[in-house]
Amino acid sequence: MTTTEALLIGRRRRLALTMVGGFAGLVALSLAVAVVAERAGLPTAAALTDRLVPLLAFYAPAPIAAVGGYARCGGPACLAVGAVPAVVFAALVVVGTVFGVPGVGPGDSPIGGVTMAFAAVGLTGAFVGYCAGVTAALLSDLVGFGSGGDSEGDED
Repeated sequence: MTTTEALLIGRRRRLALTMVGGFAGLVALSLAVAVVAERAGLPTAAALTDRLVPLLAFYAPAPIAAVGGYARCGGPACLAVGAVPAVVFAALVVVGTVFGVPGVGPGDSPIGGVTMAFAAVGLTGAFVGYCAGVTAALLSDLVGFGSGGDSEGDED
């Protein structure tokens, strides 16, 4: 597979699925802990999740996508990382609505707007991170140091 195909389409499917799935699990767990901590009135856990959730939702997609771009996971997987916070947030709202969790359902808040804002910020960060990762991969291949060797055997 040529370098362009590896960078755009992806060569390491297993790593890409692990990257997206692991990040989705981490975001889902942090949002669930935030809801539980808020409902239980645990100030320490709520303070921790107040810092962790924005970090994962807004700042983490860019570096994760950069690593994915450098590791040749492909553009679709790296951009999926950017969509993860919005999808998990929307799923949490749906589950909260179905099961009647207080404070999680749609209520009077503009859930669609918040979800789209999460998606826009996440996808923008993931795109910038992916471009940085691809640039680093191309530069490291140019120097002869990169992760572009075909001897890795992770082609699925």
